[in-house]
Amino acid sequence: MNRDEEFFRNMASEFEAGFNGRNVDRIMRFYGREYVDVNLRNPVQTKAERREYYQRVIERPGFRELKVRTDDTLIRGDHAFLRGTILLTETVPDTKETIQRELRYLEIAERQPDGSWLVIWGMDGPVQEYSPVA
Repeated sequence: MNRDEEFFRNMASEFEAGFNGRNVDRIMRFYGREYVDVNLRNPVQTKAERREYYQRVIERPGFRELKVRTDDTLIRGDHAFLRGTILLTETVPDTKETIQRELRYLEIAERQPDGSWLVIWGMDGPVQEYSPVA
């Protein structure tokens, strides 16, 4: 594993720890001045808007735990494509039932002039079952 791949695995670990520790600042240090969240109706966010978004997610009733696993890292020049899995554990407010959702994510990071990386684009969504027809 090279140094950049190690950085991205650590970033996923820090993201998980930040969410589970309810520490948005721990998460935000990996984001650029602007971030594009493809899942949102208004996808372009300033860093302050992204911070507020994550704060709301963390404070959402029922949020319990988040686990992040990096499945693949592809580096092409000054851009890195990060693919992984998120396991989100929540408690349904009405029934108190605990559920776990599996999501897949793709993020794009950009190498900065000093050699560091910042995440600039991303999307996630639920895993869908698919079997090819034989």
